[in-house]
Amino acid sequence: MFLRARLVQNETLAVSTVRTDDLPVNPLSAIFFTILGQCDAINVQATMQNMFDAIARVEVLYKGQSIISGSLADLAAMYYHLTNHFPFLGRLSAEADEANFFMTVPLLFGPRPHQSEWCFPAVRRGELQLQTTMAAAFTNANDLQLQIETLELLNAEPKRFLKYTTISKTPSAAGDHDVDLPLGNPIRGIQLFGTTVPVDGAVTTSIDQLRLLVDNVEHGYAFTNWESLVGESCFYRDQPWAGAQLVARLTGGAPAANDDTAALENPSSFLRRYAFLQYAPYEQDNNRLMTEGKGRVHLRITAGDALAIRVMPVEEITIQGGTTA
Repeated sequence: MFLRARLVQNETLAVSTVRTDDLPVNPLSAIFFTILGQCDAINVQATMQNMFDAIARVEVLYKGQSIISGSLADLAAMYYHLTNHFPFLGRLSAEADEANFFMTVPLLFGPRPHQSEWCFPAVRRGELQLQTTMAAAFTNANDLQLQIETLELLNAEPKRFLKYTTISKTPSAAGDHDVDLPLGNPIRGIQLFGTTVPVDGAVTTSIDQLRLLVDNVEHGYAFTNWESLVGESCFYRDQPWAGAQLVARLTGGAPAANDDTAALENPSSFLRRYAFLQYAPYEQDNNRLMTEGKGRVHLRITAGDALAIRVMPVEEITIQGGTTA
């Protein structure tokens, strides 16, 4: 039996603030995080990136320890990499003055919601919390509000759950840099974010190539290029064109002179800064990256510039008479 319930209802978001909400005590399958708002003015369209950028960080904390932690943008990309579905974007025409929009990003404790084996286990009230950090400024949007709903599986006896938190790296210069990964739990995949990706005539990438090493021995990914990693996404999941938005106001068959939003915005444009190292394709467990007993597991990233890189390992946490997070 499941219970879908409201946690936060249309709470106003103020810049540079942090709010903390206690999560339910029953086994938790998913959290549905929704941001609502209005475009600033007629013909000023809030993009997906504007919506994501309004939330600097979302964290699920168990007794103060991060279980899920990342920017809303990174968590939206993670939802896509886990499920093959892109978060839903609801948006009205940019021609309306202060047109409404909303975006829902599910936070999952398993590969999919409603899986009784994959849940965060039952807790005491106040032990499990959701913390939301708002950005210092909102662009092309105002009157932002927050809705949060939860999915509990009341009779579930979960055996494991997913943990994914952010490791940030800003290289001092182009070239090889190491990023250490957490030890002790199986890793099902690793999400990568690079600030710079090929666009127009430029081919620079913040992540040019990478290798993964276990105790200094290449494991799985002996060598791979950024372009190949991004292109590999189509092997495991569909291209997210279903969320494409044509944003334009036409006058006499052409974009209006005061309309600078005549462009096709689609999730693929957003996702080009993300790649995913797949260690459990199609939810198969036999190729998981096992880290227990290892001295060091790390990525060796060849950076093309000195801009921010983010790494988000997806750990599988086994429940044995209680959480082992």
